[in-house]
Formats: sequence, structure tokens, C-alpha cells
Amino acid sequence: MEQISKYQLGSMIILFQIGSTPLFELGIKANQDAWLVVVTSMLLGLMLLFLFLAIQRREPEKNMSQLLTQYFGSFAGKFLLLLYVVFFAYEAMRNVRDFGDLSLFTILPHGPISVIMIIMMSLSIYSVYKGIEVFFRFAEFIVIGVLLFYLILIIMPFISGIVHLDRLLPIMENGIQPVLKNSLLHEVWMPFGQMVVFLMFWSYVNEKKEMAKTTVKAFFVSSMVVLLSNIINLIVLGPELIKISTVPLLQSVQLIQIAEIFERFDALVILLFYAGIFIKATLWYLAALLGLSQLFRIDYRRFAIPVGAIIYITSLLPTSWQSHLEFGHFITDQLHINKVFIAIIPALLYMIMMIKSYKK
Repeated sequence: MEQISKYQLGSMIILFQIGSTPLFELGIKANQDAWLVVVTSMLLGLMLLFLFLAIQRREPEKNMSQLLTQYFGSFAGKFLLLLYVVFFAYEAMRNVRDFGDLSLFTILPHGPISVIMIIMMSLSIYSVYKGIEVFFRFAEFIVIGVLLFYLILIIMPFISGIVHLDRLLPIMENGIQPVLKNSLLHEVWMPFGQMVVFLMFWSYVNEKKEMAKTTVKAFFVSSMVVLLSNIINLIVLGPELIKISTVPLLQSVQLIQIAEIFERFDALVILLFYAGIFIKATLWYLAALLGLSQLFRIDYRRFAIPVGAIIYITSLLPTSWQSHLEFGHFITDQLHINKVFIAIIPALLYMIMMIKSYKK
């Protein structure tokens, strides 16, 4: 059985949580209180994380695929597992499309998006064939560089003198309601609630006693990166400009200029986006394959190409990035998919585990 160390787990959590999140300004509907939305969502996401860890702690050697079939029964469990496979594949598709559209907006404005995304998908397929252990080791290899580059991007606006702290004021001008509303409806589910995917991978950790501590530490590190990048956008651009910006962090970084020498950090930002999106898309994709492996009792690598092809084809369906984003809002806001897969089903699973444990 493949195994991953606690350091590899922590690295993957950090990169996954950051992922494609800096592409967007979380909580911007709350205007200058967007950073408070992130803080609130982080705390609510931590509660969800404790739920996921409680589930894993009761069955440390089993992943979500096995837990669903064990506690919901063969038929219902396999049906729920199939739904999770679709959910994981859908999330992978969204990240692949983000990768393609980001490339068109930045470095390849006239490039064919189909070619860009097939390159991305090919890299993910290659990573899957190498195995879980190798993929997590890759995350461990690049995490220090990613965090260092984000630290540079956070410090540089202060050095260049383009920050305006007054843009964070007044705090809670319209009360706490907009902050809570945005947190509960949107930001708690993405990215913080997406930690549910690690229920597919925690069973591979070889140091089970350190798993929870490592997970929580990594969660806080990645959350701080998300929070600080959010704040940087607010104090550099202001909420009004952010609302009409396609990629706020990229626009913020373009304003950095120090002694007419250090400027044009665009390439660094894009590199960070690529690394985050690749890690996130591949982990969702790998989770979907592990679910199918449990359903059909076949090595997950055999599903790599057919599932990868489906993810690639569906990522081509949106006609533009705007339609891609609108479809995502429909899935999350109208169908409430995130709430079902991130909160409701795990909560039911934990309740059933508690009841069966009490009966025994």
C-alpha cells in the first residue's frame, strides 16, 4: 500500500487550500469587509475540518470510499460514492478550465484553449500514473518555494508604497450580517470546506498520531496566505476596482515598482497560479479515481485516461470564462451541491458512526 508522510500531507494541504483561490477576491460582496468574510469562513471551515478529522479518527485505516459503503450499506453507500466521484471530477474540471482561461488572459491571449488544457490534463494523468506517494512528494518539494514567493508578493506592495490601509475602513459599516451571509453562502465552502477531499487520503498517512496536528497546522498556514492576499488586494486596489477586475492579485502586483528596478512581477504570480491550479485539479482528479477504484475493485490507474478524457471534454463546454463562472454559481447557489457533499453527508456519516459505536 502506498504511504505518505506527515510532511507530504501538510505540503499538499497548503498547496491545495491556496490552489486557485488567489484568482478571486473572496467575500468582495461585503466590500471593504471582505477580509472579515475570509476570517469568519476560516473559523467555520475549521469546524468542518474537525468533523472530517473526527470521522477519520474513528476509522484511521479507511478512506471515504470504504466508510460510505460500510456505514450506509452496500447499495446506498455505493450510490453516494458514485455521486462523490462525479463531484470530485466536476471540481477537477473547474480547475482545468481555470487553467485554460488564465493562460488566455495572461500569457497566451491568442492561444488555443483546447491545446492549453490538454497539456494540463496530460500532466495530471502522468502524475496519477506515478502514484499517490510520488504526487504528494512533489508537493513537499515545491511548497517552500510557493510560500516564499507569496511572502515576497505580500511584502513588496508595502515597500513600493502603493498600499492604502484606509481602504479597509469603516469596519462593518453595514453590520455583521453581510459578513456572515457571504461566509455561510459562499466562502466557507470554497476553499475551506473543500478539505473534505482529504477523507480520501488521510488513510495513507504513515504517522496516524500526527495526522490531525499536521492537518490543522497546514490549514492555518494556507488560510493565512489566502487572508493576506485578500487584504493586499483591498489595500492596493480598493473594493470598487476589485469588483471590475478579472484577476485582482495580478492587477495589484502590476502596480509594484521599486526604484525602477523591481517591477513586473506578473510572471511570478502566474507561475504561482499554475502551480496551485495544477495541484488542486490533480488532487480532485485522483480522488475521483480512488472512488471508482473502490466501486469496481480495480486499480485506480486504469480509470485515468477515460476519466481524464471526460474532465477535458466537459471543461470545453463553457463558451467563455464568464459562462464558466455563472455555471459554477448555479451549481453552488441554486443546487447547493457544496453544502450537500461537504456538510450534510459527512455529518450524517459521523452520526451513523456514533450510533453504531454506541450500540456496540
